[in-house]
Amino acid sequence: MNHLYIQKQGSTLGFQKNRFVINAPQENETYVPLENIQNITLFGNIQVTAHCIHNILSHEINLTFLSKNGEYIGRLESSKNININKQRLQFQKSEDQKFKLEMSKKFIQGKIQNQKTVLQRLNRKLTNDKLAKTIKDIQLIIKKIDNVQETDKLMGLEGYTAKLYYKAISDILPQEYKFDKRTKRPPKDPFNAMISFGYTLLHNQIYSIISAKGLNPYVAFLHSDRQNHPALCSDIIEEFRAALIDTLSIHLINNQKITIDDFEYTKNAVYLKKDANKKFIEELEKRLNQEVSYIADIPYKMNFKQIIEHQINLIIKSMNYNDTTLYKPMTIR
Repeated sequence: MNHLYIQKQGSTLGFQKNRFVINAPQENETYVPLENIQNITLFGNIQVTAHCIHNILSHEINLTFLSKNGEYIGRLESSKNININKQRLQFQKSEDQKFKLEMSKKFIQGKIQNQKTVLQRLNRKLTNDKLAKTIKDIQLIIKKIDNVQETDKLMGLEGYTAKLYYKAISDILPQEYKFDKRTKRPPKDPFNAMISFGYTLLHNQIYSIISAKGLNPYVAFLHSDRQNHPALCSDIIEEFRAALIDTLSIHLINNQKITIDDFEYTKNAVYLKKDANKKFIEELEKRLNQEVSYIADIPYKMNFKQIIEHQINLIIKSMNYNDTTLYKPMTIR
């Protein structure tokens, strides 16, 4: 274990004798050794003792606060990993329009290529003519990316591809999971609830690795600056959305590990229930820690946490040498 999730409402997280201590209502105390933990995520009404906070910061553990339904609230982290020289260069390259555009193309190429590959994998069994046409249409879009000269036009291609992709995903899902479009903050249907939850967890994972590498999560190349938005996380996550979260969500549905009864509906939103949240987290952690050999341009097995770190290292290398060709998008075969 290197990521501790606490969801039981009214719980308290403490620390004693080099162990985290979880006191949950109507449950026995749970102990988790310090050396096993790199990240802690709390859902909703969870208390943390001051002594525990001191140890979290001194041991450079990231503490993230989410709402009960998994919406991001904020995080507590040590400042020990801040590397001012890396960040000064990062700010400089974020103002370099040519560098920004070329890096942006890489992120979008990776995202769209993975969307296409996911649809190709799904169509191996379905042999659906409509899906096959969508795959061809997406391939034509990929060919246009290298010639794009403006970020706005690049984002236009990305947005159009997203509509094609999500429409194709909806078409192949069971009837009760079909959806009209991508919705978020809040999600309006079960499938969007699953991927929104997954994206939030993955975004948090990426944030932690970016910080550990000494970069600033708020300074990016593709996504523009805005208040309280860790834009570099949004850049990096693009390559992993379809390859990791979308495929996991489809797998959980198709194998009935999550069913339509695992969702709760409010007036304006749909969310996973508590037990379904736990299932999703367990399956995501398995995938993040599973070594895979189907990543293009990586000739050896790595798990997805290592792959995320690998991509961040490539960003750093590209900045250091002022050479965007050194960055290879993470794409699946």
